[in-house]
Amino acid sequence: MSSSNPVIRCENVTKVYGTGDEAVPALRGIDLEIQAGELFMLVGPSGCGKTTLISILAAILDATSGVCEVLGQDLSRLSKGQKNKLRAFNIGFVFQAFNLLPSLTAAENVAVPLFIQGVSRGKAIAKANALLEQVGLGGRQKSLPSQLSGGQQQRVAIARALVHDPKIIVCDEPTSALDHHTGQKIMELMRALAQDHGVTLIIVTHDNRIFSYADRIADMDDGRITRLLTAQDYQQEGH
Repeated sequence: MSSSNPVIRCENVTKVYGTGDEAVPALRGIDLEIQAGELFMLVGPSGCGKTTLISILAAILDATSGVCEVLGQDLSRLSKGQKNKLRAFNIGFVFQAFNLLPSLTAAENVAVPLFIQGVSRGKAIAKANALLEQVGLGGRQKSLPSQLSGGQQQRVAIARALVHDPKIIVCDEPTSALDHHTGQKIMELMRALAQDHGVTLIIVTHDNRIFSYADRIADMDDGRITRLLTAQDYQQEGH
């Protein structure tokens, strides 16, 4: 990881919901750099601003002030269409609730980001099938989400996040709906796939069972990053 060319750079980023007497500050001046290939975790109590921050990093929400650069692009200077394109080609998502489409097969779910890009159905399904093999779901490509376990559904979601070769994957509580063993397997899989594909992982989590997989952990509280530690230092403090 090189500090000279961060994948993400935030400088004094704020986010305020509402105006006037109804204004609620969610982020209070975030300064942050995340490097290519890093597995970066955001931790902290509910309501501290973690989800707001990753939503800004993923070009879903606009910051109220400050600078947020993603892959060298200042998000405040991009049009809505340019932000949509940035997400479609460069950012993958993994959610706590998996967010699979119930009427689509596993392969079709994985192929959705390619469909959005305009890739032909044949090519998209072929790539989805290959990636499902890579995540250990060979033979389940035609299964519906209802026919898969929670861990298998999360593997489908991870394959979907990777299928369009993004540079960044944003994960919101990817293991909290899983048992300990399955959560560990999912983190091992994500880390290995991210390294194989050269992807930066940004993970919001309350799950202290997976902290050891991080390169760095940022503690958040009340809209601020209160400290930034390596996973080893974080765990030595007794977390």
